[in-house]
Amino acid sequence: MKKIILLFLLSSQVSLYAQDDILILDSCIIWAKKHYPLLKQNNLINSNSEVNLKAINENWFPQLSFLVKANYQSEVVVFPGVNYKFPHDTYLSSVSLNQTIYDGGQTKQQKLIEGLNSTLDLQKNEIEMYRIIEQVNQLYVTILLSRENLNVLNIYKNNIDNRISNLKIASENGLALQSSLDEFEAESLKTEQGIIEAQENLKAIYKSLEFYIGSPVSEKTILKPLPLGGITNGSEIQRPEIKFFDIQKELMDSKYDLTSKLALPKVSLYADVNYGRPGPNFLNQNLRGFANTGVSVKWNIGSLYGLSRERNRLTISQQMIDVQKDNFLFNVNNTLISQTIQINSIKEIIEKDKLIVEKRHNITLSALSQLENGKITSTDYLTQLNAELQAKLNQKIHEIRLMNAMTSYNTTKGITNF
Repeated sequence: MKKIILLFLLSSQVSLYAQDDILILDSCIIWAKKHYPLLKQNNLINSNSEVNLKAINENWFPQLSFLVKANYQSEVVVFPGVNYKFPHDTYLSSVSLNQTIYDGGQTKQQKLIEGLNSTLDLQKNEIEMYRIIEQVNQLYVTILLSRENLNVLNIYKNNIDNRISNLKIASENGLALQSSLDEFEAESLKTEQGIIEAQENLKAIYKSLEFYIGSPVSEKTILKPLPLGGITNGSEIQRPEIKFFDIQKELMDSKYDLTSKLALPKVSLYADVNYGRPGPNFLNQNLRGFANTGVSVKWNIGSLYGLSRERNRLTISQQMIDVQKDNFLFNVNNTLISQTIQINSIKEIIEKDKLIVEKRHNITLSALSQLENGKITSTDYLTQLNAELQAKLNQKIHEIRLMNAMTSYNTTKGITNF
């Protein structure tokens, strides 16, 4: 029977634990990204790129054209001494077929550029969605801080209520003044007001975070105070902007290559099937069919005139991208230096917090003993109790600030796991 009861209790604990929702900041960012409306634009970018690629591929499709023409000439050829009159009207119906067999690699390069343009647009979206980290992190940290504040208020109220219970007994026996009891009861009501206000503020923040991540958040949800991306490390900068600059430069390289290919000649096969009159033999004025086929070479020599200028323009664009990237990395590294100093500073402050909390706890115990012996007033005791709880709250606040500072450092450096 004891084993059955033990198994029941264990299963109940597991069931209760399973009901608790546990959140970490990394998961919130991943969900927020999936829930962000801008993500839908990625599908549109890919669809638009597919349409453009199909259009570029049509460069290799046979070009078919149809022509019907009727013509009347007021004057025709007359051969001296020949008793033959050419008709003044001519007719022609024609079907022409043209197939490109060499374009200097233009189509292939255009497809490559289209792919890079699409990738660049997708990366712009990544940069925009990367900004939700700051918004979600702010809500997450605010909840942690608000909960700590609410927890301290509840502890403070419990301590006061315990003192009220003792003072009531002492007052009934004439061992305590009614004014002391009134002071504690007033402080309890004031603290209760603060608890109600803190709870209402938390509900609003829960709704805001819930809106971002698309998942329910409540006072039962456990939020782990873990920094985004884990403990800071010395890995290289992996911001989405870096990839954006690299894609831009690659795009300029591809456009540079395209300028050379545009200056090359195009070779194509052609065939015309005609019906009408006159044909190649203009002496035969009967309506009839005739055809011709061959190879054509087209070379726009004028494209060579601006080739050097266009290459210089693209080279300058590449250099500008390099400058922008260097400037971005300069600012990021400068920010990382400041954030590293801040992290180390907060760590030192937390070590001091531990000592302060210990000292404040000893002072509160001493004040409680003095209050019970009538050596200090209730106001003096509440002052010391407040100081201890404030010290504990400060420690929690600094620990959350450390988590937030590490999150900011990792975000500045670049998060790639979401």
